[in-house]
Amino acid sequence: MKLGSIVALFLTAFLASWTPGFAQPADSNVTFEAASVKPAGPPVPGETGGMRGGPGTGDPGRITFSRATLSDLLARAHDVWPDQISGPAWLTDRSEYAYRIDATLPPNTTMEQFRLMFRNLLAERFHVRLHHETRTRPGYELVVASGGPKLKEWTPATNAAAGKPSVDGTGFLRLPPGATVGFIMPRGGGVAPIRMTYRETMAMFCRALGADINISNGAPIASPQARVVDKTGLTGTYEFTLEFAGSIGSSGMMPSAPAGGEPGAPLASDPAADIFTAVEKQLGLKLVKVRDIPVEMLIVDSAGKVPTEN
Repeated sequence: MKLGSIVALFLTAFLASWTPGFAQPADSNVTFEAASVKPAGPPVPGETGGMRGGPGTGDPGRITFSRATLSDLLARAHDVWPDQISGPAWLTDRSEYAYRIDATLPPNTTMEQFRLMFRNLLAERFHVRLHHETRTRPGYELVVASGGPKLKEWTPATNAAAGKPSVDGTGFLRLPPGATVGFIMPRGGGVAPIRMTYRETMAMFCRALGADINISNGAPIASPQARVVDKTGLTGTYEFTLEFAGSIGSSGMMPSAPAGGEPGAPLASDPAADIFTAVEKQLGLKLVKVRDIPVEMLIVDSAGKVPTEN
């Protein structure tokens, strides 16, 4: 398997540090140095979503969203995940109501300052009005299975180099410095082996498991996710791999696979395993269903579909 024949994605420490939580009301005086907000126009083949730049990246003084829904923007500005946002259906309509944002940040802007700037920008240009609610959803607790964990604590390399994106001898992505998650799946859609590589704490891994459960069930990534609570008692940062059968319902949002790579190997484990079986057999952990887990929701009461002039 060549890396060019699969869809591959790395998540950096900046993205992985995006943990849900509601901040205090924004100070309206905290603003970008300059910002352009406009409709994104018709989709462009090969165009990917997500944000480039910002605090903690190689381009901390500038951010760009090439194509994002207002739901995407609110999630980033309020430090929540997309399934924590409730409002009109058009908030997630990427074909009709997608926006491009280019903004310049003052030097040494912190992550919290960036989020304040972003919330102020959306309030000014989209006239967003919202409130917060706590709702409950079924979820899971992650515990250590009867045989004990099969995890090795990660130690940072002293001479790590970025290098080219590649897979190792068992077909999993090698994580470059600064990345915390990488995954690979064959192109073409449908149910296929998903190969995940992690370098995370158990708390970070639990947040990712909600999306992994959706992938294993074939649900769109933006669907409401089961919350997973860490009950393992494991306190370190671990590097490990996980392989399970699944389907990414929003494959059009995935970026093109990077060039380069090495020949892979046959499947490293059981390609038919669902996420629950894979977590127990491969990691020595177990997902136990629980009835209710509180989830903080952001409720959009009103917002404009067309941003005001720059």
